Amino acid sequence: MTARWPADPSHIAQAAEQLRAGAVIAFPTDTLYAVGTRAADPVAVARLYEVKHRPSAQPMVWLVLDRAQVQRFAIVSAAAAELMARFWPGPLTLVLPTRMKTNGPTIAVRAPDHQVALALLRSLDEPIASSSANRAGASPPVDADQVIAGLRDRVDIVLDGGPCRIGHPSTILDLSGPTPRILRQGVISASELVSPSPAGGGQGGGG
Repeated sequence: MTARWPADPSHIAQAAEQLRAGAVIAFPTDTLYAVGTRAADPVAVARLYEVKHRPSAQPMVWLVLDRAQVQRFAIVSAAAAELMARFWPGPLTLVLPTRMKTNGPTIAVRAPDHQVALALLRSLDEPIASSSANRAGASPPVDADQVIAGLRDRVDIVLDGGPCRIGHPSTILDLSGPTPRILRQGVISASELVSPSPAGGGQGGGG
C-alpha cells in the first residue's frame, strides 16, 4: 500500500533513504507532481517505466539540483549554461549530449523550482529519474489526491506538499544538435528563450 507522508524535513530525509533502497515515489515540483526514483539504479528505473506504462524508448527526465551536478554526466555548452542561469530552478528542461555510454547520446535535465523537490535532491545528493506522476495517456496530477487516484498502490510513497504552483509542464529545449529545437512548448515561450537575460539571473527559489 502506498504511504502518504507530509513533505516535512524528516519525511523528506526518509524518502531519500527509500530512494537509495530502490523505491519509486511521487512528490511535488513547481510544474506538476512527479514520480521518480534514483537515476543510477537501473532496476528501479525499469520499475518506474512499468509504473508509468511508458515505452522504454521514451527517456525520463533527470531532476537535478544545479548546473554543477549536470556537469558530472552531461556536456554543458555556453548556451546551456546561460539558459540554466536564467531559468533554473524553473520550468525549463534541457536536452544535452551525455558523457555516459549507457544512456544513449543525450539526456534531459531540469532543476525544479520547488522547495520539496530541491530538499529531496539535496538529501539524496544525486539525480532523480522522473516523469509526471500519471500513467501514460492520463492527465498529469497537480496534487497528492490526484496522484493516489491515478497510480493507487503502484508507488511506494507520496510526499504531500500541497498543490503545484504552476500546474503545467515544463518547456523542453533540445540543445544536443547544431540548432536548438523546442520539443515541447510548456510554461516558457520561445520568445522568452531568445530574449535578453533579465537583471539578477534566474527565476528564484522556493515552492
